[in-house]
Amino acid sequence: MNEVMRRLARDQWVRLHGTPRVTVLVGSHARRVYLEWLELGRLAGRLYEGADLDQDVRSACAQVTETPSDLVAIATTRAQLDQWRRGRTDRLAAMVNEGLIELAPPTPPAPNLDARSAAEAALYEALQATPATTGRFVLNESLSVRFGPVACEVDLLARNDGIAIEIDGYRHFGDFDCYRRDRRKDLLLQTQGLVVIRVLAEDAVSDPRPTILQVCEALAYRQRTR
Repeated sequence: MNEVMRRLARDQWVRLHGTPRVTVLVGSHARRVYLEWLELGRLAGRLYEGADLDQDVRSACAQVTETPSDLVAIATTRAQLDQWRRGRTDRLAAMVNEGLIELAPPTPPAPNLDARSAAEAALYEALQATPATTGRFVLNESLSVRFGPVACEVDLLARNDGIAIEIDGYRHFGDFDCYRRDRRKDLLLQTQGLVVIRVLAEDAVSDPRPTILQVCEALAYRQRTR
């Protein structure tokens, strides 16, 4: 799982839960990384990358404080950031420090860097950050039954609780074969005794809270029926 994707997802989750934080991407390819993140999740967001870093920080911090659900980030260089942070100990500096992401040198995109993995990162971080679901789910876990020519893989699986989460991108609804395949997979998962929760990739990234509520309801159901 791409670490930058997980950090972007974690920052969004923190903001949604009332702790203002502005994501700051440091590196020559910061703009490309952030726009990739938005494109993969088919999301709309705001990237501050002006010549005046102080103004960018103030504007971004004000935006995430007023509207935590907004996807917001700042793109800057190490030299600009060091100059801005020198001697600062105020709230703005704290918000920047908490959301700082140092980007490694640019590399070709990973083969599995797709919309599904962006949504998986966001939802996994949300599940890990929620006390009721921490440590219950594993990413891309395989079952002992086959689905087609390979073992059946679940996007997020709580094996001990009998809950499977499948994340659907836009292609799942525009392709009849893909839709039929998903229904066959749902039936297979159900025959294995799993409660199946399907989530839109866009929802998993922009605001996973409704999905977390669904998962908690499924957990409560499992506890009542055991």
